[in-house]
Formats: sequence, structure tokens, C-alpha cells
Amino acid sequence: MIIDILKEIRSHRSFSSKKISIEDLRKMVESTRYASATRNAQKIRYVLINNEELCKKIFPLVKFAGAISWNPSVEEAPKAYILMCSENPLNNFTENHLYFDMGIASHNIFLVANELGFSGCIVGAYNKIEVDKLVNLPEGYKSHILLALGEPTDTVTVTECKDGVTTYWRDDKNHHFVPKLSLKEISLLEK
Repeated sequence: MIIDILKEIRSHRSFSSKKISIEDLRKMVESTRYASATRNAQKIRYVLINNEELCKKIFPLVKFAGAISWNPSVEEAPKAYILMCSENPLNNFTENHLYFDMGIASHNIFLVANELGFSGCIVGAYNKIEVDKLVNLPEGYKSHILLALGEPTDTVTVTECKDGVTTYWRDDKNHHFVPKLSLKEISLLEK
């Protein structure tokens, strides 16, 4: 059932040494062609990155867990990235719409990644100026979101939220805990 697959799709931040091929990255991005998009404008553009040297240069420019002061070690670093970009400036389109569309597209990417044995993390906290330079992003474009990808080595467990606290945490055994609000807490009204 689809709900079981959705429960598997977690944000992973520690990865094995297994490489991700450009072909697998293409399959992930291919899935975005079938995603809903505001006004069907299809404003997102992608940079597919699996070059080992480039991945090593991007890694120190990324903050992987905004709610905690943890980052993966160099040995646990992602083996690929997908950079989500748009024209700059956006024409007749808002950044809110763009981020909405990137959320849908990211989810499609992670569904395909999961099917291929990979996972990853949506990252907004990275040095956008430096990463854009490293990938030689064409003039007239800017990046917004970086998807860090690899074969996960960490364990991610969904837990019940206590007292409305949704902050995730990580133990010293590479186990990440993600508290989720109950259905009752997220359902505002039923009429």
C-alpha cells in the first residue's frame, strides 16, 4: 500500500560508499516531469552531480540538520546531489509557487530514489553562491534547494510527538528520531 512506502521515505543524512550513476539520477529527475506544477509552468531546472571530486567540494558547504548541531563525517558524505534551480529573475511566477513545486518534485525524486535503493535529504542550508560557482551554473539561473543522495547507513525512526515538541534528535549510534504529530493534532476540523 502507498502509505507503507510513504512511511519508508525518511530524510537520511549518512551514506555508504556506494556510487549513484548518472543514469539513476536521470531516472529520479525524469519522475519530476510527471509532478504537478503551478499553472503547469514547469519552472524548475536540475543539475545532476555525481562527480566524486565535485561532491567532495560541495560537502563542506552544506549544513545537513538545521535543528541539531550534527553533520555527517566525510566518510558518510553524499555520493550525489541534485541541485534545484530556476531562472533568475523568475518571470510571471512567484518564489512561493516555485518552492511549492520543488516540494512536489523532491518527493517524486525520493520515491524513485527509494525504489533504486537510495535516499537522501532536502537541504536549503548550503552556500548557494559557492555551489552555483562550483557547478558553473549558467548566467540567468540560481539554485534554491540541494538534494543530497546516497545509500543510507543511518536509521531513521518516526516517534510520537510529546507535548507538541517536533524537534528531531540523533543518538551516538547513527539513529535519527523524528517526532510526528498525531492525526488528531493535525486535523483542524471535520465537518
